[in-house]
Amino acid sequence: ADVRRRSEKADWAVVYYAGHGFEIGGVNYLVPVDAKLAADRDAEAQAVALEQVIAAVGAARKVRLVMLDACRDNPFAPTMQRTLSLKLVDKGFSNIEPGAGFMVVYAAKHGETAMDGDGGTDSPFATALAREIKEPRVEIRKLFDIVRDDVWSATRHEQQPFTYGSPPGRRGFLFRRGEVTN
Repeated sequence: ADVRRRSEKADWAVVYYAGHGFEIGGVNYLVPVDAKLAADRDAEAQAVALEQVIAAVGAARKVRLVMLDACRDNPFAPTMQRTLSLKLVDKGFSNIEPGAGFMVVYAAKHGETAMDGDGGTDSPFATALAREIKEPRVEIRKLFDIVRDDVWSATRHEQQPFTYGSPPGRRGFLFRRGEVTN
């Protein structure tokens, strides 16, 4: 609720998530580190629906950005009880089509698993993003093209970030120092 209120007053709303994410019963979930999903139905109470995150940043006036550095796998799958009779637990996220002025950036394209960092370091996506976002005057679309190429190279062509949607096209949008909200 706080993210939604803040985004209503902002030109930009940006969310970065690192962790597990997957689809259960047609709903994309972001799973916190303390979740204990014994059954697929537990996701509703213990995880956050990606659609809620998208709605929360959706009120920003100019740019709405969600970055998902999610493994796109389900570590609970081997032991998770399946109770949904429709679509069972899927690897990764189901596709979403963001609206105008919205970008959703995945650390790995559909069907791929995003890699973790080696020995406690940041993931290849987080490393590339942290390095490139510091560069002055890089337009947002170009930034994620560069990050994609860096990750593709760093992972020896095993992981390719993918971007859906786009910010408004008449002017460039550049990252600059601003307020950060956790």
